[in-house]
Amino acid sequence: MNLEAEVDLVSVRTALKKIPLTNFLGMRYRTWQQERLIQSEQAFYEQAAERARLSKDFSQREVKEELSTRLMQRGLVLKPRPKGDLHILYASRPGPWDAEALLPALSVFGDVSTYFSTERGYAPENEASWGSERERMGRDFVAFVKEAHARKPIDLLLTYFSGYDVQAFAIKEIGSLGVLTATFHLDDRLSFRGGRIRGDWTGPAAVCRAYDLNLTQAPESLVKYRVEEGISYLWPLAADHHRYYPRETEFKYDVSFVGSAHGYRKPMIQYLQKRGINVATFGKGWPNGFISASHIPEVFSASRINLSFDDISYSRYQCCKCRDFEIPMTGALMLSTHNPHLGLYFELGKEVFTFNTKEQCVDQIHRLLADEELCHEARRSVLKTARRQHSWEDRVAELLNVCGLLYPGLPKAL
Repeated sequence: MNLEAEVDLVSVRTALKKIPLTNFLGMRYRTWQQERLIQSEQAFYEQAAERARLSKDFSQREVKEELSTRLMQRGLVLKPRPKGDLHILYASRPGPWDAEALLPALSVFGDVSTYFSTERGYAPENEASWGSERERMGRDFVAFVKEAHARKPIDLLLTYFSGYDVQAFAIKEIGSLGVLTATFHLDDRLSFRGGRIRGDWTGPAAVCRAYDLNLTQAPESLVKYRVEEGISYLWPLAADHHRYYPRETEFKYDVSFVGSAHGYRKPMIQYLQKRGINVATFGKGWPNGFISASHIPEVFSASRINLSFDDISYSRYQCCKCRDFEIPMTGALMLSTHNPHLGLYFELGKEVFTFNTKEQCVDQIHRLLADEELCHEARRSVLKTARRQHSWEDRVAELLNVCGLLYPGLPKAL
């Protein structure tokens, strides 16, 4: 296809999206497609686990035992270190959130080296050449780690890479240096296997067995890693307590939402507004557009109710988002699509509130706006829980303890 034809195709797609019926039908098709993929992939792995009689105990104790056995098989005996003495290498195709939130949390526990693939000249957005580029990046990644490891032994390699970003050979070679390797995945309910690139899956399925530990935020995905012979651990998202904290401000918005206008979010917001609910929206695709990262906590604090949509892309399946922890860490009130995962971290109906349908959303908004005492108590309680359990430093401390890299019994990071 030549460039002129590609431009015309983009124009056609843009025009079709502006037609309400076409846009609606396209959204419904993507919903059906994604939900079918999530359902079929989950069923495949659960049935495979059942046939293989794999243990379904994913407790911290069992994960630590599995990890210890794996490391011993390759002659790696970890030495727990005091907080502040570790050397952690973090690698990703960096986005603003990991550089701004995760890196400061890692640095609390010692020296942090970083490998950012795009800064090294590798751009996976260019899919036409990425098949060969990915292999070169893998070799560059290994050389970088070897050099950093020679300067100061690396205790932990933590990456935000999937099979699209890196190949298994690179992770295995890094592990052979005596480095514990771990990675986390945020989209493994929808894209655990993903597409194909040179015969390899583009999702975590391609590399999970090469890593010593795979971190997922979805309880449903734990079994997938086990079937693929990877060790997995539930490691939810969190909030940066240095940036997300209560602001002393008056309420400016009855209801607000911060996030992109995709999937069912836009028609949902339109539904609320047609029923007389004043909703302020910020982010890509909304009239107000983007707001700076520093302004987001101010919006949370200035809103009587903060909406959170936990749908995975266009599907109705749920997973937690960073804002599910950032809103509570700001001491703000959150109303979310009903996500059972939230109940693992907060008390539903007391600290955070949820809805299943658009009608329930309207009812919840009216109820919360009318009950100031209920909302005040929810804000107080959820802030206490968030501060106690859900900072990024809490998550890093938990990871290091699971890996056996920290002296046991250390106090929480905050």
